[in-house]
Amino acid sequence: MRPPTRERVVAGRRSGPAGCPQPRHAPVRWPWLIAIAAAACLFVSALGIFGAGVTGGPVPERTASVSVRAGDTLSALAARYAPHADQSAMVTRIKQLNDLDDAALTPGFPLTVPIAGDAGGL
Repeated sequence: MRPPTRERVVAGRRSGPAGCPQPRHAPVRWPWLIAIAAAACLFVSALGIFGAGVTGGPVPERTASVSVRAGDTLSALAARYAPHADQSAMVTRIKQLNDLDDAALTPGFPLTVPIAGDAGGL
């Protein structure tokens, strides 16, 4: 075995064998990329626009008198007695039914609350 000559060392540093083609890189197709980005933006915007109009169901007409528990809030009562109704409308209706100005509740205080037919808290 003889040591490699400079010619053999330089020849061995070629980028690849003489008969093999170099790997091709796919060109970036900017119009397609922009079209996909625009479609994604439109889709997300449509979800925001149409999803914002979705509210809970209507406030139930049927009412019941309930006793306030320790730690209860108007929002908690609305969620307990009409879980599928619009919660902010429920809180407003509870305030109207009971002539409440603020949301401070005293435990044991009786409140008139709209209730759904499937309310499990009663």
